[in-house]
Amino acid sequence: MEVPTKNALRVEFFQVEMTTNANNSCSACDTVQNKLISAIQDVQKLFDKLGCEIFFTSTTVKTIEEAEKAQITASPTIRVGNLDFYPKHLTNGSEKREWTWNGLTMPEPSKEILIEVLLKGYFEPKKENGKKGVSSYVLKYLSESELTKSNCGCS
Repeated sequence: MEVPTKNALRVEFFQVEMTTNANNSCSACDTVQNKLISAIQDVQKLFDKLGCEIFFTSTTVKTIEEAEKAQITASPTIRVGNLDFYPKHLTNGSEKREWTWNGLTMPEPSKEILIEVLLKGYFEPKKENGKKGVSSYVLKYLSESELTKSNCGCS
């Protein structure tokens, strides 16, 4: 008898390292990540019935090369399967973000919207991803971070 294998949904949370504060993150990203984790906990119960396990990872992007490799266009970026959900940064110098989902625009996504994103990401068909450009907002923080690092090889 063949044992059925569990489906897996990969959920990735990417944020850019912010050298402007002590913990190298931003409060807006931390808030969205906490809501995302709560949404994952809620939908995991449903996904258990579907035989699907959710694998969550959180990555702090520290270099321009890492941003290009991850193909993130904003901070934070939530990748659910083949679906990317991220805000538009209103200006390079501001922390203001504008999230858009199903015709709604908001300063940050609600837990309910993140549940919808998780479900949509689960059903999103696999597709060939074209190369995405890194936003000027992300480049600004990563460039500043690289300029403040020492070139002497010491940590």
